Amino acid sequence: MRLAVRLACLIVVCASGLAAGQAAEPLPLPPPQSKVIPPAAPAAPALVPPADMELPGNLAIDNRETPLTLGEVLESVRRHYPLLQAIERERGIATGRLTSALGAFDTNIDMAGNALSPGTYENYRSDFGLSQLLQNGGVQVFGGYRTGFGTFPTYNLGQKTADVGEFRGGITMPLARDRDIDAARAGRDKARLDRALAEPTIVLSRLDYARAAARSFWMWLGNGEREGAAERLEQLAVQRDGEIEAKVDRGVMANIERLDNQKNIALRRGLLVQADRAVQQSTIDLSLFLRDDSGRPLLASRRRMRPLPEPVPPTVAFFEESLARALAARPEFQRIAIQKEKLVVERRLAANQTLPGIDAQVVGNQDAGYGKSPLSGPDGLDRQVLRASLVFQMPAQRRGARGQLQVVDSQLVQLDRQLDFTYDQVRAEVQDAYSKLERAYEFQKQTLQQEVLATLVAEAEREQFRLGRSDILRVTLREQAKFEAELLEVAARQEFWKADADIRAADTSLDAVGTGREIPRMLAPVPEMVPLPEVVPLPATTTAD
Repeated sequence: MRLAVRLACLIVVCASGLAAGQAAEPLPLPPPQSKVIPPAAPAAPALVPPADMELPGNLAIDNRETPLTLGEVLESVRRHYPLLQAIERERGIATGRLTSALGAFDTNIDMAGNALSPGTYENYRSDFGLSQLLQNGGVQVFGGYRTGFGTFPTYNLGQKTADVGEFRGGITMPLARDRDIDAARAGRDKARLDRALAEPTIVLSRLDYARAAARSFWMWLGNGEREGAAERLEQLAVQRDGEIEAKVDRGVMANIERLDNQKNIALRRGLLVQADRAVQQSTIDLSLFLRDDSGRPLLASRRRMRPLPEPVPPTVAFFEESLARALAARPEFQRIAIQKEKLVVERRLAANQTLPGIDAQVVGNQDAGYGKSPLSGPDGLDRQVLRASLVFQMPAQRRGARGQLQVVDSQLVQLDRQLDFTYDQVRAEVQDAYSKLERAYEFQKQTLQQEVLATLVAEAEREQFRLGRSDILRVTLREQAKFEAELLEVAARQEFWKADADIRAADTSLDAVGTGREIPRMLAPVPEMVPLPEVVPLPATTTAD
């Protein structure tokens, strides 16, 4: 019964609901949704190409059209680099010291005059003398003229001369010590060696500055290529912006794709600014070595840039040539050899000073005129015209000379050990430079292959994007990878030519670049640029819907 009642009530409720529904007004429909119009894409900012650098100060701009060469830079270093000019003053300093050392052989002039006031004795005396140490044999010559008139006490009668005066002359000759060498000749010989020692110092400095200039030159060219790569990357995004805008207007592509591309434009403009700053910095660094005829730093314009040359494979013959040249021509060896010659001079002097001092002297004099004196001979003339003497002198222990001899012998051994190490050091420097050159060449080959593959992938991805099968994110990633591969390849070429500058400086051949007397090399100074292989886009593929 309870179940039947519930069913009856349910039927009544449903019937009343249907009747009420027929009598009621229909419910209003919700308003149709308006079409969502995507916001208009903001306009891309106008592209402003980087202008040529204009800096304040006394820096001149080199606007020539001809490509700047390494030889031109190195010639500027040789002629106008201030630090090299300062080092070259060592020649003048050494020449001045040689002139000073030769002063020991100057002719000495001695003059004296005396007058005794009237009194018990009244006399007038004058003396003029010349003396000079000769540069051979330690011989000293002298001569002179004197007068002595008036009255003299008995103990000074030797000062009286004849009416015209007295002429004298003589010679002193060492027989043992100071005969073969003495302090004056040793000083002269060492000063001459010091003047010769200035040359390897100048050459070594010139090689260091030339290497720095070459590395700065290659950095400048590489930064120019990096700027070009950044500019091409930015132009891709700018050109693509118009294509994306047209697709957005047709409803084929979402507006977010254009916004993403415009973000890439802003990012790549930032990269371009950074690349431009790197070019400016390297241009300023290069101006320290590149100078005009007045010696002012010269800013090389971008018009003088050219691509970095392609590396040339190094060979074992090239290494052997460089090593042989380095071992024969490095200025360090010449410097040590000259220093050894100076020590040999000091040793000769020290050994000579151990000998006894035995000097022979011959002196002659002659009166001129008349005038009787107790010392005068017949007719008033002094007949004592020649006097010979022998002087002996020697320290008993001779410790000064023997100690100096021991010092010099030890210094000679030191130089021999330094020479051995210098040979090892130069050999290691050339080997390291060649190893760096060889590895740089191999690394550049790999980076070039990477760049070519990245270029092919980027071109294929852009083609897929044009056909509507890719998006801006994947295109951006491919282009960024291609850009990074290009920068890496440029850096690899830079490192190769920096290594080339290092090995050329190590074997001294860099000093001849640009002078017209370059040494034939396995590596050309400026090889021709080898173009990259042409990138062929991948064929478009069709897919079934």
